[in-house]
Amino acid sequence: MNTFKIEARSGKKLPEWDLSVSYYKDLNDSQIEDDKKALTKLTKEISLYRGEISELEPYELSILLRKYETAIELSRKLTYFAHIYSDTHKTDEKASQFQSRIREDVSRMFENLGFIHFELNALSEWKKLEFLNHPKLQRWIPWLQSLFVGYWSLTEGVSFIINKKSLVSSSWDRLYDETCAALKFHLNGKTLNEAEISKKVGASDAGVRQRALAEMNKVYREHAHVFTMCYNMILKDKSVDDELYGMDEPVTDSLYANNISKEDLLAMVDEVVDSYIPISQRFYKLLAKLMKVDHINYADRCYNPIEISEKKISWTDCIQQVLEAYAEFSVNYLAYAAQIINCNTIDVAPRPGKTSGAYCLRGEIPYILLNFTGSNEDVRTFAHELGHAVHNVLAAQVGVLNDSTPTALSEVASEFAENLIFKQQMSKATTNREKLALLINRVEDMINSIHRQISFYKFENRTHKERKKGELSTERLNQIWREENSRCLGFDIGKDAECMWMGISHIFGLPYYVYCYAFAGLVVNNLIKAYEKWDEEGEFKIQEDFDDLYIDMLSNTGVEDFKSLLEPFGIDADAPDFWANGLSLITDYINEIEKLAKEEGLL
Repeated sequence: MNTFKIEARSGKKLPEWDLSVSYYKDLNDSQIEDDKKALTKLTKEISLYRGEISELEPYELSILLRKYETAIELSRKLTYFAHIYSDTHKTDEKASQFQSRIREDVSRMFENLGFIHFELNALSEWKKLEFLNHPKLQRWIPWLQSLFVGYWSLTEGVSFIINKKSLVSSSWDRLYDETCAALKFHLNGKTLNEAEISKKVGASDAGVRQRALAEMNKVYREHAHVFTMCYNMILKDKSVDDELYGMDEPVTDSLYANNISKEDLLAMVDEVVDSYIPISQRFYKLLAKLMKVDHINYADRCYNPIEISEKKISWTDCIQQVLEAYAEFSVNYLAYAAQIINCNTIDVAPRPGKTSGAYCLRGEIPYILLNFTGSNEDVRTFAHELGHAVHNVLAAQVGVLNDSTPTALSEVASEFAENLIFKQQMSKATTNREKLALLINRVEDMINSIHRQISFYKFENRTHKERKKGELSTERLNQIWREENSRCLGFDIGKDAECMWMGISHIFGLPYYVYCYAFAGLVVNNLIKAYEKWDEEGEFKIQEDFDDLYIDMLSNTGVEDFKSLLEPFGIDADAPDFWANGLSLITDYINEIEKLAKEEGLL
């Protein structure tokens, strides 16, 4: 790792991202208006091609597509800036108004460009073949192929209506976000925001855990009239879109976007649900034994009973740990990560007006939002988001139109990066208790990413279907949430957790996103098992060239489906035991927890 220089800032203040690296200095940057004018001019030029695509020569289509790509890049620059600026200024009305105005302006400019997709889809088979085989259009082949087999055969008018009303539809998600950002929680005489109270649910003190959970649930219940209305309207809006698009089920458009068959989704869900008892419920019963209690409650599921001294980790040490883990996997992988860190595009610390959680915004120069407080969990979170960032850099190389990496594959890089930091920490552990603590954290993370996300999916799927019959009350939503979570965990989550669905932002802003975590987690587990093999003599070995294959895979997630991406690793995603093989890694870790716990006399 000494080959790479990681720049450090002086002083105690944690880094904040510099939006001018890829976007603008602030809301008053004159370049914003210049870019809006340039985008307006460009979209008008593109609109002149309406009704002409079937008559274009290949070189003429290449000119159109270059203009279209430039327009998309400009629109992303404006909308991404508005989004991430708003996420660190949630209590600033000007930021919200700016974001809304940018969305409306960009949407208005693009609302008449849908003809590109529809006219290309409507071409004769002969014309399609001509375009696909011409040298001038080779860079856009993956995108063109996806259009030629997509659902763009729907009328342009229907698409226009859906896009037009999306600005109003997104207001419910905006109301949800702004409500969450303004929430105040009170615990032990202190006022906390949503991110801060969430961390308290994992505190070592059982009383603090339970009080934090009860306070979260209470505050959510006090705002239930807003959350329930937002969710009902989001459900209804999607139902209308599905009807206009002719989608047979609420999940259909997500499956299309992720290039996953309904059969694969159902097979995955069934396999995970069948493993509730042997994996998630077994794990929580094991936690109860380690905690010396008859059973655990909802707040206890985030608690690690193996206490080891955990000092607060500095941001510099966090970077060091993550990059060392990346370096152990691949020097090339490390190089991408180090470059991203030095771009000054990471916003590290929590502060008033900043959205909770963490994410990575895609692009050739990715932006990472964290709420770093110095815990081991924060280190894992950074490894996760940096994994996204490396993936974004690699995937962007295929071009704006081709880089259509589906959500389900976008989580693969982050989940794999979490495994890298876990392996590094395990290798440095010197005692069984340290290994136990790490294994418990890892299994907890995997169950949260796979089993609990499928319980979220089951909640989401039920609510989308029931909403077709009419609005759902808070009580009914609470009931469905309680049923699905209790089924997964193996115990009744209780009234103190029945409103916690209100804090799951993905079901509001990104319908049918949650199952993608489980999908990615199981794909990653199959990759891990391919990477870490035992030979015929029982010797452990690492698959040769895995790192090169992995970087190549991340570079092509926008142009290949997940099954073909896994083939170079010797993984058959059509095999009957594919999903079970991914789940078996969690079982292996639980077995190791039991073994070490017995050696330590804890069981």
